[in-house]
Amino acid sequence: MQIITDSSCDLPKEILEENDVIVIPLNIEIDGKNYVDGVDLTHEEFFDKMSKSEGLPKTSQPSPQSYIDAFKKAAQKTGETLCIHLSSKLSGTMNGALMVREMVESKIEVFDSLSGSLGLGMQVLKACEMKKEGATIEHIVDKLKEIREDMKVVVYLESLENAVRGGRVARVKEMVANLLNLKAVVHVEEGYVKVLKTIRGKKRAINFMLDQMAEKNTDFKDKIIGITHCDCIEDAMALKDEILKRFNPIDVLVTTMGPVIGTHSGQGGLLVCF
Repeated sequence: MQIITDSSCDLPKEILEENDVIVIPLNIEIDGKNYVDGVDLTHEEFFDKMSKSEGLPKTSQPSPQSYIDAFKKAAQKTGETLCIHLSSKLSGTMNGALMVREMVESKIEVFDSLSGSLGLGMQVLKACEMKKEGATIEHIVDKLKEIREDMKVVVYLESLENAVRGGRVARVKEMVANLLNLKAVVHVEEGYVKVLKTIRGKKRAINFMLDQMAEKNTDFKDKIIGITHCDCIEDAMALKDEILKRFNPIDVLVTTMGPVIGTHSGQGGLLVCF
């Protein structure tokens, strides 16, 4: 079995290579120039270019040829493929996979993670773990459905600037938020990103995210927690330390957030997946 995902999963390159995962890259346009996520644009380069750009970067789903290349590569290696993709409510990436798979003579199962960043990445990791244990595609998909239902993805936004630039929030709301030092915490619900709460001050907002973990009333001792950050590694590591202290999980995976989700989260954003 071959596992395929897209570059919005935000899993480190070494983990993807270790698990032999094929990654289909999404595309980014910044100031009129096109880039391929993870191919000719690293996460660090993306945040640097975004901070200097007058407009908001634009992301788009992979080209049909990218799907064809990935599916053919998978077909040469094995007779069946499991594709796990970014939420269909946030991108056309999964639908692109569904259309192109008809062009390849191979068994290809396409699964909607209904999430993004490590919300997708952690599902990919679980699929890889089950693959190593000899699970069938059907059993893996059944387990991923359970994880998808139970998983919570919460994101702290340092600023509303990108939401304003993207036309999702009015400039006057950003001005009020800045005056009152209001921070937005959003979450993924049924595949969509929705505002969970606006809170005064960064420290309170981060504590609110930790409270969300506590309210889930889950024993995290046998679980891995995921954190992605938008060019704010110190904040991410401080959050990791607090999670380890309060919840004692097996591990906390910390990585950078890529362009697909990072464009909307903006500099200083933090995502926690649990």
